[in-house]
Amino acid sequence: MYFILHPISSLNHFIARLITDQTIFLLSIGFFVFLALTYKKIFWQNIDNHLARWAVESKETFLKNHAEDFAIFGNAIFHILFSIIISIIVFFARHKVSTIVAILFVLIFSWGFNRLIKLIFKRTRPEHLASNIRKRLSYCFPSGHVMASIPIYFFSAMLLQTIIGFIPWFIIAFLISCLIIISRIYLNHHYFTDALAGILMGIFCLNISIWFYFFVGLV
Repeated sequence: MYFILHPISSLNHFIARLITDQTIFLLSIGFFVFLALTYKKIFWQNIDNHLARWAVESKETFLKNHAEDFAIFGNAIFHILFSIIISIIVFFARHKVSTIVAILFVLIFSWGFNRLIKLIFKRTRPEHLASNIRKRLSYCFPSGHVMASIPIYFFSAMLLQTIIGFIPWFIIAFLISCLIIISRIYLNHHYFTDALAGILMGIFCLNISIWFYFFVGLV
């Protein structure tokens, strides 16, 4: 009954519980380990190559035409600027410097951990690229845009939800994350397994960041 009367609020709450659920957290770790050990297998390679070709050959759509625009929301520079803005908002609302430390932890941990994993696997990026798309030279497993965006946007949503509660921040974080994931596939900067690994490690980084936030007494 509550869901029927308050669908947006219910969905917002459901996403918040789902993304921070301990079972999902453990499953994300297990699935990532499985994916890391098997992404070179023929099953995953077939999926990756099929989607890479599809991204280049598919018809023009709104999402495809604006993939480069959506990808900006997963860019490291944008994340830094976003984190600064969120830090200012939360500081003026709570007057706690410790909260800024938590926000910076999310930013540094998610991007730093991503760089470490990429150096371990050293997977080269897809060769299927549209003529107007610039080829990235860095490694691609897992996707940094996806892996960092999930903890940064959802952690920010957790903070903002306690300040401006009538806005469904978790739904907004979910939609932004989805657009970033789609953009990585359309731009062919990543294989599907890169984006999937980014989702799994993004959930991991989010939960670690939340534990850090509460464990060190920053609330």
